[in-house]
Amino acid sequence: MSEVGERRPVNADYAVSVLEQLKYFYEQKLLTDITLLVEENEFPCHKMVLATCSSYFRAMFMSGLSESKQTHVHLRNVDPITLQTIITYAYTGNLVINDTTVEPLYETACFLQVEDVLLQCREYLVKKITAENCVRMLSIGDLFSCTELKQSAKRMVEHKFSVVYRQDAFLQLSHELLLDLLSSDNLNVEKEETIRIDALSEVTQRAWFQGLPPNDKSVVVQGLYKSMPKFFKPRLGMTKEEMLIFVEAEPPAESHPVVIGPRHTVVCYSPQAEKVYKLCSLPGDLQKVGTFVTPDNDVYIAGGQIPLKSALATHGSKSGKLQAAYCSVDTFYWLDAQQNAWVAKTPMLYTRTKPSLVYCQGFIYAIGGDNVGGELNKRTVERYDCEQDEWSVTSPLPCAWSWSTAVTARDCIYVMTHDLMYCYFPRADTWVEMAMRQTSRCFASAAALGDLLFYIGGLHVVGNSGLRLPTSTIDGSSVTVEIYDVNKNEWRLAANIPAKRYSDPCVRAVVLLNTLCIFIRETHLNERAKYALYQYDLELDCWSLRQPVSERVLWDLGKDFRCAVGKLYPSCLDESPWKPPTYLFSPDGAEEFEVDEDMVLLPHV
Repeated sequence: MSEVGERRPVNADYAVSVLEQLKYFYEQKLLTDITLLVEENEFPCHKMVLATCSSYFRAMFMSGLSESKQTHVHLRNVDPITLQTIITYAYTGNLVINDTTVEPLYETACFLQVEDVLLQCREYLVKKITAENCVRMLSIGDLFSCTELKQSAKRMVEHKFSVVYRQDAFLQLSHELLLDLLSSDNLNVEKEETIRIDALSEVTQRAWFQGLPPNDKSVVVQGLYKSMPKFFKPRLGMTKEEMLIFVEAEPPAESHPVVIGPRHTVVCYSPQAEKVYKLCSLPGDLQKVGTFVTPDNDVYIAGGQIPLKSALATHGSKSGKLQAAYCSVDTFYWLDAQQNAWVAKTPMLYTRTKPSLVYCQGFIYAIGGDNVGGELNKRTVERYDCEQDEWSVTSPLPCAWSWSTAVTARDCIYVMTHDLMYCYFPRADTWVEMAMRQTSRCFASAAALGDLLFYIGGLHVVGNSGLRLPTSTIDGSSVTVEIYDVNKNEWRLAANIPAKRYSDPCVRAVVLLNTLCIFIRETHLNERAKYALYQYDLELDCWSLRQPVSERVLWDLGKDFRCAVGKLYPSCLDESPWKPPTYLFSPDGAEEFEVDEDMVLLPHV
C-alpha cells in the first residue's frame, strides 16, 4: 500500500466555520491585538485578519518597525463608516456597494490596498458609467491611476462628447486631461467645428482658464486647434454610417440538423456602401433577445434565453436530432461601439424572451415578451433609468400578448397586436385603448415616422380559430400595410408592398435615412431567400424597390432575426472580406460551384 495520503477536496464547510468564528471573536472583542483609531472611533481587530486582506496592514505589522509592536494605530483622512465596511468585509467576505458609498469606499480601499474591495468597486463604477457621470469617473480613474476605469470613462466622454463638453465638470478637468480628450481621434462629433469653435469659446470663458499662466493658456488653445490644418484626420464620429443591424442571424435549420454550441451572430449592413460587417456576438450564447437603438444612437439588447448545455439530450424522434433545453434570462447589455463589445448593465426585474424595447421621455421600456410564469408575467412592463442604471415597474399591459410590437410617438408608447392598440401615457402611468385596425394580424412589424404609425406584414388571424396565414396569401402578391394617424386616432389601409415572392412573415419596418423602409426576406417554395429594401412615398402612397440585397452576402439571416437601425463606425467592425463574383453561382441556387473542374463549397460570411 502506498504511504502517500489520499488527496481529498477542500472542506468548504470548515472554511465557512472558521470565518464565522473570526466574525464572532471580532464582534465579542475576543483575542483582539490591534485597535484602529479613526477620529473618535475605535475598532478592535485582529492583526492576522487585517494583514490577510490588506497589503497596507501586512507591511505595517510585518515590517519590524515600531508600528508592528503598537497596540493602537491612528488612521488619518479615513471615513469611519467606510472603514467599518471594509472591516466587515475582512471578517465576512460580504461587501455592500451602492451609488453613495462606492466612491469613498474606492478611495479608502486604495489607501489601505485592499485589492478585493478595489476590484469590486472598479467593476461597479465601470458598470455605472453614464453620460452624466463619465467626466467625474474619468477624474477618479486618473486620480487613483485606475487604467480600466479611466479608459472606460474616456470612451463614454468621447461617445457623448456633444453633450458632455457643455457640463461644468468637463470644464473643470485638468488641462492635461482636457488636451488628451480634445486631441482624440475617437470623438463622436460630426463636425470639427463642434470642438474647435464651440468648445474653445466655452473653455476660454472659464475662471480656471483665466487664471492660467500665459504659456499654459497657449498650450490649451493649441490643443483645441490641433486639427486645424486643411487636411486633418477625421474624428471617429465623422465616419459613422447608418446601418441595418441584424440580431440573431443564423443559418437555415434544415442545413444544420445537429448544432451544438453558439450558432447565432450579429450582422450589420451599410446600404450606402453596400458592405457587410460583423458585430460582436451576443454574450453567453443569448437567443431571442429584444433589440433597440435609442435616439442618441446607443444599442441595447435585453432578456432572451440561453441553452442549458447540460440539458442537451437525444429525443426519441425518428430524426434523432439533438435538442437543447433553454433558460429565460433578465440580462441587459449596452454596446460599446468603439470596442465592439457588449457591456453588462443592471438586469431587468423580470425574465423575458423577445420583449419589445422602446425609448420614451428619457427612459427605456421593456414591454411584455414571452415571460416565464404565466399570463400575469406576460403583461409586465418595466422602465430603465439610464442615469441611475436602475429598473422600476410601471403599469402592466391591459392584456397578455405574445406577439405584440411597440413604437413611440408624441411622448407616448403604442403597443399593437391582432386588431388592438393601446397607448401608454408615462406621466399618468396609464394605458388607454385606441382605435382598432381593420385587419387582425400578429407577428407584424411596426415603425413610427412623425405623427404616423405603420403596421406592416405579419400573419392574418382568421376568426376565433387562431389560424394564422401570411398576409401575402390574402391577395397572393403583396404585403398588407396600415397607417395610424396619432392626431386623428384613425387607421387607414395604405398601398400594399409589391413583394410577389413573399411567403414567410419576415418583414422588418425601419426608418432609414429619415425615410420609412422595410427590409424583407422574400421566399417562394424551395428557393433560396432573397432580400430587398423597399421605401415608402407618403405623398404618392406607393412603395418602390430601393435596393436589392444579394442573398449571398446576407446568407445567414434565417427567418427569426431582429432588425434595428443605428449609426456605427466601420473602422471598429470586422468587414466581411468575401465578395463572390456572380458568375460563380448556378441558376438553381446550389451551395457548390465549379472552379477549375473542382466542386467548391460556398463559405459562410
